[in-house]
Order: sequence, then structure tokens, then C-alpha cells
Amino acid sequence: MTEKSSASRRQQNTEGGIERAKAKYAAVCYLFDCLYLDGRAIVNEPLTRRREWLQDAVKKDSAYRVSEIIEDGAAFFEAVKEMGLEGIMAKQRNSAYLPGKRSESWLKIKTRQTRECAIIGYTRGRGDREKSFGALHLAEAGGDELKYLGKVGTGFDEPLFKAISAELEKLTTIKRPVKEKPLDDARSVWVEPKLMCEVQFASLTKDGMLREPVFVRLRPDLTI
Repeated sequence: MTEKSSASRRQQNTEGGIERAKAKYAAVCYLFDCLYLDGRAIVNEPLTRRREWLQDAVKKDSAYRVSEIIEDGAAFFEAVKEMGLEGIMAKQRNSAYLPGKRSESWLKIKTRQTRECAIIGYTRGRGDREKSFGALHLAEAGGDELKYLGKVGTGFDEPLFKAISAELEKLTTIKRPVKEKPLDDARSVWVEPKLMCEVQFASLTKDGMLREPVFVRLRPDLTI
């Protein structure tokens, strides 16, 4: 179900409208594991056996489906990456379910995309970074305007941190060059967008911000 069709279902407020929406935009619940069966905990059983029991328990023509297992993990990962999705879950066939614990038997493998961005400002640093920046404000060209992409505050080793600080000192301070007003605008310094950089990120939020960005390097070979 798409976000649009889901919203259409939620907007119905009459019995007839709800029934028509249910028929047109059928909701489906995907299940990936079974922890209890007939009142008995089966978390220590192998994953393959738990899923077999789960498959047997799900009735045909119901609103429930058992999630598909993809054998070719490498190809699946590349497809997920190309679609811009967050990542995949890799699980050992004989793994137990460990409630509330991390395990090497279950791994969340995230895709990481990269993007070239303009550095348009920074937040004033605190603690060890008091005399320099805390995080960098990023943007990209969007027609005649700059599109704000959020901030990046990780990925800096000491030499890189010093190099960026030195470059920022050379730039002229300006008024905020994007229409979006970050929550920390009051402690931000905005600079002319002459520095380009490369960042890694997991995905984009609904409003186009970088999710989980990590600084990679400066890109002096690029201009905005």
C-alpha cells in the first residue's frame, strides 16, 4: 500500500466509505517470525523451523503474509541500494530469537549513499570544539535557490577538522542563504557557499533532509 492510498483509507468516516476503501486499498500485515506457538515459547528453535510453523499458521486469503526469504543476498542488497532504501536484514538459518539482545546471527546491513554538497554554514562548537564548528550546514543547488539538506557533525578526524576550520575562516559571513530556518539558527554562522564536500548518508527524509549523514571529504575540485 502506498502512502497516498493509506491516507485515503484514514480519511474515510462513513461505513460505506470505509468498506469501499478496504476493498480498493487492502491493507496487508507482513510477518517475519513466530515466537510463541500454542502458548509455548519457541524462541530457541531454529529460524527455519519457526518460519515453517508461521507459514502453517497463516490462513490463505487473510490479511497476513509471511515475508519472503531472498537467497542471493548480494544481488538483493544491490537492488535495495539502487532503490534508495535503508538496507537489508541478514539472518543465519539456524539462529534463535534473542529478545532484547544483539547477535551476530542477525545483521542489519545498511546501504550508504553519497552526495556532493555545498557547505553553507556551521554551528558554533562546544566543549573541545568551542573555538571552531560543531556541525556543518549543507545544501545543494535547486534551480535558482539553495535546497537545505541538514547538518553533518560526524566523520571528522583531527587533521580534517583543522583543515575545514581553516577553510571556513577564509569565507565571508552572510545572511542565511536558505529559506529553511534550522532550530539552532541562533547559534549558527552562515558563510558564502564556496566550499564543496562529499557526505555519506542512509537515505532522505520525507522533507528531503539527509538521514544519518557522515562527512567523507572536502571536494575542492567542485563548485556549486
